[in-house]
Order: sequence, then C-alpha cells, then structure tokens
Amino acid sequence: MNKELHANAIELRKKGKSYSEIKYLLNIPKSTLSDWFSKEEWSELIKDKINNKNSPKNLARINLMNKTRANKKLVRDSLYLNEADIQYHKLKNTPLFIAGLTIYWGEGEKYGNWRISVINTDASMLKVVIRFYREILKVDENKIRAGLFVYQDLDPASVQKYWSQVLDLPISQFIKTQILKSKIRPGKKKSQFGMCNIYVGGTELKIKMMRWIELFILDYAK
Repeated sequence: MNKELHANAIELRKKGKSYSEIKYLLNIPKSTLSDWFSKEEWSELIKDKINNKNSPKNLARINLMNKTRANKKLVRDSLYLNEADIQYHKLKNTPLFIAGLTIYWGEGEKYGNWRISVINTDASMLKVVIRFYREILKVDENKIRAGLFVYQDLDPASVQKYWSQVLDLPISQFIKTQILKSKIRPGKKKSQFGMCNIYVGGTELKIKMMRWIELFILDYAK
C-alpha cells in the first residue's frame, strides 16, 4: 500500500469527499477505497452526510434554485432581445453595421451562447470585423481576442506577427495557436498565414447578434 496515497485519501475523505471524487483526484479504484474505508465508523458518518445531501427535501431545494435561475435567464434574455430590436432599427442604415452583420451571417460562429467569433484567412474581412466590434458593439479594446490556426510547416511566431501587424492588434491579445496538419485537397491553395479567429466573449452580444441576423433576414430575404 502506498502510504502517501493512503494518507491523502484519508484526508480527502475526512473533508467529506465521495469515493468518486477521491477516485478522480487521486486515481485510486473505488474497490481500493472501499477496502480502506468501509469499516471505518468516521467514513460511514461521512457517507450518511453525503446521502443526506441528496434527500428529497434537499433535492426540492435544488430544483427550486434551478427553476429560479432559469426564470432569471428568461428575463435577462428577453431584455437583451428587446434591446436588440431597438438597436437594429437605429443601426440598419449604417454601412458598417450591415457589413459586420452579413459577414457574421456567412462566417461567424452560430453555436454556443458565450461569445461572438469569426474565423477567416482574409485579413481585410477580419479588419472589418474588428471595426464592427469596436465601433458598433462598443467592445473594450483590450477585450478583443485572437486565436490562430497554423499549418505545421509554418512558423507560428512569424504568423502571429503578421496577423498582429495587419490587424493592428497587440500580440498580447493573441490567446491560442493551434497547429494544423498540412493536408490540402488537390487544386486548393493553402494559406501561407493560416486562419485567424477574432472573438469577443459575452452572452449579451451573442444573443443580440443572432437576433439582428433574424431581423436582417426578415428585411431582405423575403
């Protein structure tokens, strides 16, 4: 028996951790933990305490909390959607607003609800996206983030420097670089600077963006 692991397991158990939690933290099989603790009175008391957390009364309280959170989310989202409607009608004749919206409709990330994101190889397009973030969405300059997708035969530092210069975005705001295998289909040209992802976090922005696209479609795709 590994004495250090055994001691760590005891410490975690006495802190109220379940077998599953200890297994995850220390990579010890549940069968081993059972051998160590099943006959310990203090461990059985902890087991009862954990089980009591899952009592019907406690579960009812948790369900009520979840329902309250869901209701708050509905109210919040409704507020964002109402604001989006008002903003759309104020901005729909603004060229930069329409440009950013149509780019996002074609190239933007649609899934998820925590950020807005556009990935592309076209630096000119991404410059428009950044202007849209800055001037239309009023995003704080320091909150604009970039991520790179770089082919394995390219130098990541050089690619990062290129995008930083062409987009006028500090290197400190380039958060992540992913390396791609250089497999290109016949007849398709590989980008020498990979792909750049320009994104901003924010549930409010994502909800509004998707609502603006819906309103744009209603106006122009009849």
